[in-house]
Amino acid sequence: MAATKKISKTVKAPKVEKPAKAEKVSKVSKTSKASKAVKTSSIEDAVRMAATVLFSKKAEDVVLLDLRGLSTLTDYYLICTCQNEAQMRATLNSVQRALSREGTKALRSEYRAGVRWAVLDYSDLIVHIFEKQARVYYSLERLWGDAKATHLKAEDYASPDEVNLEDEDDDL
Repeated sequence: MAATKKISKTVKAPKVEKPAKAEKVSKVSKTSKASKAVKTSSIEDAVRMAATVLFSKKAEDVVLLDLRGLSTLTDYYLICTCQNEAQMRATLNSVQRALSREGTKALRSEYRAGVRWAVLDYSDLIVHIFEKQARVYYSLERLWGDAKATHLKAEDYASPDEVNLEDEDDDL
């Protein structure tokens, strides 16, 4: 029997330079990202348009949370309550259509039948559409208690007839 000889050879891995440290994402780069998604003249215009549509679809208890300085995720949450899933779906679709007409595309839209909560993400604005029980359960206003909360009133926004007429014009 021939003796087997073990050969052990240490192989050194080639030296690889470490990549440069990633720089923190600044508000400027967040805005640059948002500019690809939000093309309205300002985020305030997008908030106003979304709120107008929410009221036109009979959404209730509409609250705007100002998260600037509290969150790097977004600047505003626009939160509302719908009575049922059909109203929620119609409201979600109408907000998307209205903002899209103005050049504002959602980065992400999240809705599943039976979930009772829909989300539209426009980077600097996130619209939350809840059914009543889900809104009470998740209580975003309580979670973001340090944020300035503004309870919006329907009379401060376009009447439902004006918004419905704009929707009818699209069908022509």
